Amino acid sequence: MGMAMIFTLVSTLKDNAEQVIAERQAEARRAHEQKLLAAEAEENKKFHGTPVTPETFKTWREGFRSEMEALRVKQEEEDEAADRKRNRGKDTVVQLTGKQLWERGLAGKVEEDDFEGDEVPVEGVEDLKVDD
Repeated sequence: MGMAMIFTLVSTLKDNAEQVIAERQAEARRAHEQKLLAAEAEENKKFHGTPVTPETFKTWREGFRSEMEALRVKQEEEDEAADRKRNRGKDTVVQLTGKQLWERGLAGKVEEDDFEGDEVPVEGVEDLKVDD
């Protein structure tokens, strides 16, 4: 009976030890996954802000427009200062550069009154031939 009883005790202890080790590893994995989920949830919080409602949009829009107006005024002041510097304090009219015309939306605008029908001959265009 001695050897059979010792074998049974050792087998039981071995099985229980393996089960305890497996449980500890599973608990460690669960704790690690919980940490990862908590970190991910914390990271995702920055993507959830104030919900957009008509009231919140209106307040944002007013702030945005006032900010854009302040930037526009500042840009105009900088342009005027640059013009004064370029003119060296004189009150002469300085033509805008192409970039300034483009930024202000003045480039490429042609009024229809600038071109009258008398300036461009239309009659007889079909009869023209081009020599090779």
